[in-house]
Amino acid sequence: MARGAPQTQTMIFDFDLEFLRAAVALVDASLARLDEDAKSSQDPDSFGIFDALEYITGFGFVACQTYAVAVVSRSRLKGKKSEALAFGPKHRTGRSVAQVMNAAANYWKHSSEWSLGAPTRQAKQTVDVISSLGVDPDGSYPMANVLHEILAPQAARFANLMPLLTKWRDALSR
Repeated sequence: MARGAPQTQTMIFDFDLEFLRAAVALVDASLARLDEDAKSSQDPDSFGIFDALEYITGFGFVACQTYAVAVVSRSRLKGKKSEALAFGPKHRTGRSVAQVMNAAANYWKHSSEWSLGAPTRQAKQTVDVISSLGVDPDGSYPMANVLHEILAPQAARFANLMPLLTKWRDALSR
């Protein structure tokens, strides 16, 4: 490049982020529809609307976790997922948002199998992270409550989580 010529910043296309954006759009559209269904229902709990909200929220956390694993796999901390998740924006509890998101995804995927035997170390760590937010993992709708706690006062939508995940990715790449 010639002296004095303007330098252009190279944008790296994050293929996995584009897939996450598409997944988040689907999840958020489902959450919005279910929110409307809940508002117009006489008994959203009895009709399973809150259960559906909980399920799709867990699905959204898993989509985010899948993205995080892809980012870690191509980072300098490849093979050190727990260390990599500690980077980036922090929740008011002091834990990174990436750690909280990961715990929520693990809880959604694995909590039903934990009743089959003694809790593992990972199960206990997952429950500890969720509990640190003030969310009762055994209470009603822990995934929806975790999303709310991560994003408050913003709306509990995964689109609002995306900037935090990209800040995490950027912090990890430094």
